[in-house]
Amino acid sequence: MDSPEMVELDETRITSESRRFAADLFARFPELRRHAAMEPLPGGDHWTLVVKVSAPSGDPRSELVVWVDGGDDPSVGFGGWHTHENVWGASSEDGAERETLLDLVAGILADRFVICEDVGGVGNGSVTILDLLEPDALLDELTGKHSPGRARLHSWSGRLDREVGLEDLEPNEPA
Repeated sequence: MDSPEMVELDETRITSESRRFAADLFARFPELRRHAAMEPLPGGDHWTLVVKVSAPSGDPRSELVVWVDGGDDPSVGFGGWHTHENVWGASSEDGAERETLLDLVAGILADRFVICEDVGGVGNGSVTILDLLEPDALLDELTGKHSPGRARLHSWSGRLDREVGLEDLEPNEPA
């Protein structure tokens, strides 16, 4: 376990939302169960699910963390970026938020989503994620109002890791 407060997962002791989310998460990604733990919630005897998985690239900036924030808000962190089910799935049909968040996890594990870290300028070190299935995602990021025009990409596998600028993009070709 990574922190002294984290202990081995006991599904009988975690919040009901943690239990429901764990069931959905492990049904889709059974390999993540071996990384599961729980940590106490402040001010009581309640515990919440935490799953921390080191990237196969070995890059600690690409760690995947899945947890239930506050015991009732399923969340995903990828490197220095994170989101919550009610944010990532906000545009989903009613009841589909969970599936949308699990699709995000699948996309991270498949290198569909990469961390994009600004290099230089005002936003130096700020991070977001890019969906590589979106043809203009990298171009839009590099030409954004606060972008320094250069970014460092970190992928789950490490195969897509690189530093890139506008000059590196091929005309009429997606990043």
